[in-house]
Amino acid sequence: MKTFAMLLGSLTLVSCTWVEPSEQGKSVTLVKPAHVTGCQALGTVTSSTKDSVGFVDRSEEKVAGELVDLARNKAASMGGDTIVAEGPPDGGSQTFRVYKCG
Repeated sequence: MKTFAMLLGSLTLVSCTWVEPSEQGKSVTLVKPAHVTGCQALGTVTSSTKDSVGFVDRSEEKVAGELVDLARNKAASMGGDTIVAEGPPDGGSQTFRVYKCG
């Protein structure tokens, strides 16, 4: 019974989303590279989050979503309004280019 409770607790944690976009981050848009022509490049940010809890892997979709939300928050603090992923998530991290397009 104790093992079952621990497993259930781990699965509950794995399904949780720990990162929320800030109010400023909500206005940052994730786009493809072709959409940033004419935009001002501000730099890059790297987002990191847990891709597993203990021995249980978290959902790739949830991890990817958290990485984007973290990048949006960081981009907003840099004065950016647009981000472009430099590649796919690698484990629990991903790098994004930050632009000001508006």
